[in-house]
This record gives sequence, structure tokens and C-alpha cells, in this order.
Amino acid sequence: MIAEEKLEELAKACEECIGNDSGSIDEHFQKCPVCKLYKEQVETVSCITETIKHIASKSEKEKCDALCKKLDEFYSMPDDQRLEAISKMLDAEGELSEADLFKIVTTRVELLTKLPKEKRVHLIDMLEKAMSRWSEDRKLLEKRAIMNATEDYFLLKKTLIRRMFKKMLS
Repeated sequence: MIAEEKLEELAKACEECIGNDSGSIDEHFQKCPVCKLYKEQVETVSCITETIKHIASKSEKEKCDALCKKLDEFYSMPDDQRLEAISKMLDAEGELSEADLFKIVTTRVELLTKLPKEKRVHLIDMLEKAMSRWSEDRKLLEKRAIMNATEDYFLLKKTLIRRMFKKMLS
């Protein structure tokens, strides 16, 4: 789910909770453990989105270094946490401008092609699980980004990468 949709979902849930409280909104946020959790989740989504926007604005080498660091962090997590972290990162990417998304996807694809088989297969599995939750519009945007990212690849590599992502996004 993209960050904006997540924000709307949490705001709706919090609105219902506040509606059952006779106090002020500020008092409710101070005492309600559920709404405190919602607030933390929204702040996490916002932080991830800002981090991705910051990475997208960097040079190609800096983007590559930052994404490599993120991948290393993901590999050290248990599978369920890894899937959640990758999903959040991909959702935050969906909030970028199309130009910035294309930059991030280009770097991600480039990194993927450099990974050894074991890591690559594991990451592809996680990406596929995360992407399976997306709306058709988000999948279409990702497909366009993949097409753009692989445009300059030699024909066989281009075809291979596009087929790999086509499977993930279907």
C-alpha cells in the first residue's frame, strides 16, 4: 500500500477512535495507546518516504551506495521483518515523482544484476511478495520504470530483466 493510502487508512481508524472519546483530539492522542501506535506508523511511513526522496536526489554512485546499504540491512532481518521493510521502501518509492521513481528503479535493477544468485533470488522473492499487494496502477508505473531502466541494456539482458519483472508484476 502506498504511503498516502496508508495515511488515509490510519487517519480513518483514528477518526473513528476519537469519535468515541468525549475529550479533545490532543488529549486523545496523549492517552490512547492505539492512536499513539497510529501516529508512530504514520511517522515511520513519512520518514521512509523522505529517505527515499533524499536517495533519489543523489548521484548514481551515492544512490547505489545507499541502496546497497539498505539491502545489507534487509539481509540481516528475519523474513517477516524483511518483507515488511522492503514493502515500506517500495511503497515510499510510489510517492516519488515519476522521474525520481525511474532513477531509483534504474539503480535497483542495476544492483540486482550485480548480486550473486542466492541473494538475487531471495530479493526477487521478497520483491514479488511485496509487489503482489500493489494496485494495478502501481504495477503499471513500476513496469514503465523497468522498461526505462533497461532501455540501454544489450538485447538479451534487457529481455531477461524485463521477463523477470513481468513475472513479479503479473
